Amino acid sequence: MSGQRRGPSHGSRGRGRSRNGSRAGTRSGTPLAPNPPGAHFLTDQRIIAQLIAASGVCPGDLVLDLGAGYGALTLPLARTGARVIAVELDPGLARTLTRRCQPYPQVTVVTADLRTIPLPRRPFRVVASPPFSLTALLLRRLLDGDAQAQAPAQAASLLSADLILELGAARGLADAAAAGRHARYDVQLLRPVRAASFSPPPARDAAHVHIRPGRKRR
Repeated sequence: MSGQRRGPSHGSRGRGRSRNGSRAGTRSGTPLAPNPPGAHFLTDQRIIAQLIAASGVCPGDLVLDLGAGYGALTLPLARTGARVIAVELDPGLARTLTRRCQPYPQVTVVTADLRTIPLPRRPFRVVASPPFSLTALLLRRLLDGDAQAQAPAQAASLLSADLILELGAARGLADAAAAGRHARYDVQLLRPVRAASFSPPPARDAAHVHIRPGRKRR
């Protein structure tokens, strides 16, 4: 079984609890709004294979799968020989994923909120299908650093990120990068991802975005 949480609303199946944030997390003392309810799992094996291949992940790389769900990306990443940290808030999903990853000792499953979990202090990659509702915050953390001990210098440890984002957000990110608003990174919109690639399908299509450090501008 494969599944990766994703879509315009990655909330829990119950009320008042987010899929990638507890009822009210905090970041630097500011309450984090809960995600809307709903969960969508990436099931298209062709898209998954393309995402992993485009990431360029190699044995020994440190890779974050943020919002790992049942491990649709975690397990293929583990098969590359990379060291994978799979971040999943839902305790039940995290337990299931831990069992599924037993053959891969280099995989660590962490029950945590992707909005607040500390980012690595060594070079790392991100390969993930995060909640649409957390796109802006996640990109800010990865590309700009954030207030939770994630200074911009630490953001420089990001080697690459291959993300499945809502199509409009993906286009907006690419346009912002082209306009120089993310000067340290190159952003490529590689391919569209149809809503039918998820179960259940979200209301909007998505896209595969590849991010890497850009050439220094004089």
